[in-house]
Parts: sequence; structure tokens; C-alpha cells
Amino acid sequence: MAQFERKHVSRLVPADHRVLMPLLLAVTIVNSATLGYDSSVMNGLLILPSYSEYFHLTTATEGLNNAAVWMGGILGAFLMQPIPDHFGRRRAILIASIITIIGVILQGASQNIGMFVVARIIVGIGSAISNGAAPTLLGELLPPRRRARVLGLFFSCYYVGSLFSSVVNYGSQNINSTWAWRLPSLLQFIPSLLAIIILPFVPESPRWLITHQRSDEALEVLIIMQGKNKTDVLNGSQQLREIRDTLVREAEEYPRNPWREIISTKGNRRRLIILCTFGPMINMFGNFIISFYLTKILTQAGITDTVTQTQVQVIINCWSFAVAIVGSFMLDILGRRVQMLIGVSGMVSTLLLIGGLIKRYGSSTNTSGIYGTIAVIFLFQGFYAFSVTPMTSLYPMEVSPFKLRTAGIAIFRMLDSGFGLLASFAMAYAMADLEWKFYFINAAWDFVFLIIAYFTFVETKGLRLEEINARFEGTEILTGVVDDSFSGCGGRDTKDGGVVIDKLVKV
Repeated sequence: MAQFERKHVSRLVPADHRVLMPLLLAVTIVNSATLGYDSSVMNGLLILPSYSEYFHLTTATEGLNNAAVWMGGILGAFLMQPIPDHFGRRRAILIASIITIIGVILQGASQNIGMFVVARIIVGIGSAISNGAAPTLLGELLPPRRRARVLGLFFSCYYVGSLFSSVVNYGSQNINSTWAWRLPSLLQFIPSLLAIIILPFVPESPRWLITHQRSDEALEVLIIMQGKNKTDVLNGSQQLREIRDTLVREAEEYPRNPWREIISTKGNRRRLIILCTFGPMINMFGNFIISFYLTKILTQAGITDTVTQTQVQVIINCWSFAVAIVGSFMLDILGRRVQMLIGVSGMVSTLLLIGGLIKRYGSSTNTSGIYGTIAVIFLFQGFYAFSVTPMTSLYPMEVSPFKLRTAGIAIFRMLDSGFGLLASFAMAYAMADLEWKFYFINAAWDFVFLIIAYFTFVETKGLRLEEINARFEGTEILTGVVDDSFSGCGGRDTKDGGVVIDKLVKV
């Protein structure tokens, strides 16, 4: 049997999957932890009196500080397609990490509201680019049997950063200076720094390599990703041909700019409907108020002590992380649609209960009622973490074909950030004015989301990315011979259509 000889992929990329898979999982953890830390750091800072007093926060400026990162997310969404497609998925993560670190330094050094808001916008831009490039890289590297678990864990590890942020805020609350909020802000650079350190040990997407005339390198990546003790060059060559066949078909079917092609066919329009509904869902299910306004919820529920509030924040993040991990492993058992429907149904029910309990016990001294309210908040967060969290980075990547993938994810994230921006300003006022009725209204639009998901979401469990395309287009995956004239690929073909592999093997 021909033995694999590496000539293009860096020697730093391990061939042993006992090392490579933990590294890919590390990419998941550190990129997602950056997002989690960033989202939860504001929730923690709002609990600290030194932060509110330093900036003299009002309801308006509080909303502005929370909204700034979403402004950056909207700006970053315009870069989510060109940067990963031009520079590659790995370099896009590097660029995103550098931008985030710059924003973090400015945030920690902020002297006024304006400087803080600008810093948060820069952090939002970096987070957006990373949130597009990292899931795309992992999704295009991993086989179906591992894709759901790892990408499900991607956003589940959001809670790693969120938990880290909660612990840091809990520990810094006793600092009697502005370092009580500057320290949590500055420590946000750690996940981004770890992402930069890990990147040299991770391969580039084989699909991106093929479209940039680097088929020989793509073949090496595919062979490395087989996960066998003795790498099978012929099997890797077959995978390469199948991917190239699909890319040829996509080049023929979608010859124009991806932003125009996203509405060109019935299948693409269905993809667009999913992306345009799932994006707003992320921040409108009700999880946004748990992430950014937990302090207000706890105050409405009758818990006003700062120490107790920070303790609840730490515990709820631990709970959410544990449930999200379970949800990640259940994606290939229950399937994407069923798991989403279970989660949204649970969120509708628990939001109704939270509203009723806050109305009954929010202003009372009934300890059992108050902690019963907290228990239902935990249940709500559990339903979200079980269903939506694992799907957030997985599903938009799965439903988008290669040509449209980064554009599709950019649309998804743009709407995610746009509605996050809306929620940042609206939620604080809505919670203050509507009180317990707010949760009933939130449950009502969650029910609408449930209906939309039931009629539009496509099941992708256990399918290769090329097979998922057929679910939308109603066509079979091409298995024919790729013509030599296809200019988008760099590898040579033999007369029978097989990729030349003599440079990669020694007998």
C-alpha cells in the first residue's frame, strides 16, 4: 500500500489524531470562549458599583455600552465573507484575534464613555470575523461523525468564557479602585492570544485550498483528517475528487457574486429564509436578557444583594455549559429539527412561568417563591443551552454550500448582531416599563419562532456537506469525471479522472 509523504502541510500539524483532535477542539474552545467572555463581561460589570459610578451610567448609556459590541458585529459582518474567502480560514482567525486584542486593550484603558464604546465596537468587529471563520474552518475539516459534536461544542464553549468572566468579576468586586472593572476587561485578551498560539498546529480548509489552486495541499489535509493509523492515499484522492465535483457544479450553478446567488434558486431562497429567521432568533428567544440583564431579572425577582447576584451568575453559567455539552452530543441522536423544537417549546413554557412568578413573588419576602423563580430561570436557560447553543455555529454552516457559505454566515451574523443591537436598547426599557408582562410577550414571539422552525428547518443529521446541498437543490451529487479545463483547481488529472498522487506517495 502507498504510504503518505507530507510535502505541503506544515510539519507542525500533527498526523496523530490523539493530538490533532484536541487541537481542533481547542480552536473551538478559545474562539467561542472569547465570545462568551465578551458577552458576559458586561453583565458582570453592571453588577460592580465602581463601573456604574465611574461612567455615571443611566438607562440610556447602559444600553449604549451593551449595544456597542453589536454595532461592531454589524460592521464585522461585512468582513466575514471577503476576509475568510481571500486570506483563508486560518488567517482570518489570526486577523480577528489581533483586532479583538486591540479592542480589549482600549476597553481596559478607557477614560470615558466614548472611548469605552469605541473599544467595544472594535471588539465586536474582531468577534464577528472570528465567529465566521472558525466554525467554517472546523466544518470544512471535520467528517460528519464528528462535525455535529465539535461544532455543537463550539458555541457551547461560549459558557467557558462566560464562566471565566463571572469568576473574574466575582473576585474583582472587592478591589477598591477602577481596577475592579479594568481587570475583567483586560483579561479578555487571553482567549484571543491562545487562538493565535494554536493556529500553526491546525490545517487549512481543504475546500478553500482546492478553490485557490492548491489541490496537492488539500489532498494532504484530507489524508491527515482520515484519522487512521495508516493513512489511505487512494481514499483521500477519492474524497478530493468528490469535493472538486461539487465545487465544479457550484461554479456552474452559481457563477455570479455569492450575494446575488443567494436568491438565485429555490434551494438558495430556502437557505436564506432559514438564515434570516434563525439569526434574529438567537437574541430574541429570551436568552439575551439572561446574558446582559440578569441583574435586572434578579432584582425583579427580589434578589438585590450584589454578592448573591454574582454567585447566581457563576452557577447559571456552570449549569448552561453542562447542558450545552449534553445538547452537542444529542444533535446526532435527536437530529437538528427535533432538538430545536424541544428547546423552543420549553422556552415558551418557562417564560410564561417566569412572568407569573415575578408578578406573584417579585415584591414579596416569600423566600420559597423567590428561589422558585430562580429555579425556573435555570430551566429556561437549560432549554436554550440544550437546543439553540449547539446549533448556533453548526446549522448556518451546514445549510450553506461552499460558494455561499461565508456570505450565508455573514447574513446570519448580521441579523444576529442587528437584533442584538435592537435588544440592547429596547430590553432595558421594556423590562422596566412592562415588568412581569414582558416575559409573556417574549413567550408569544418565541411561539412564532417555533412555527417558523417547524416549517422551514431541514434535517442535516449524519450528512456530508455535499449531501446536504442535495437536500435543498433536489439533485444528486456529481460523481462524474472532472474536466481538465476546470480552472478553479490546481491539481492535474489523469485520463481516467483520478488525481495524480505520485508526488505525495512513496511505495
